[in-house]
Amino acid sequence: MKRLLSGLAAAAVLSATTVSASKSTDPSTIVLNPPAGTYTSWEPRLGDEVTFTVTYPKTLDHYGVRIQILCYDGAGNLIYGEAGPYTQAFLLGGAMSIWYQTGGPAHCRADLYYWSYNGGQKWNGLAYTTFDALGR
Repeated sequence: MKRLLSGLAAAAVLSATTVSASKSTDPSTIVLNPPAGTYTSWEPRLGDEVTFTVTYPKTLDHYGVRIQILCYDGAGNLIYGEAGPYTQAFLLGGAMSIWYQTGGPAHCRADLYYWSYNGGQKWNGLAYTTFDALGR
């Protein structure tokens, strides 16, 4: 019985190592999409809806891969944040935020991520992109 338990514990450790190793070898990407029909340079602005094109290992689908957007003013203060499914359109500034109230430009970061639950909740970043957004 002792050998069986030791064998099961070793198999669990090895299988967890294999799974996380395979997750880290598949590339993930996140790209800000320009609005449909945009053929010239475009910069998002407060109040625009933005979407992203993402790639990630499909073995992560069961985790519910998400995007979080964090935007900062020129002094580095967080003025807007939102998270949702990677398929969601995000309204920059939201319905109400410090950014929505002040109206100035912002520097934003969009993270592609998922949560895992192995002995506790863990945030797992896959890829990110940054972009500047105009104010009103």
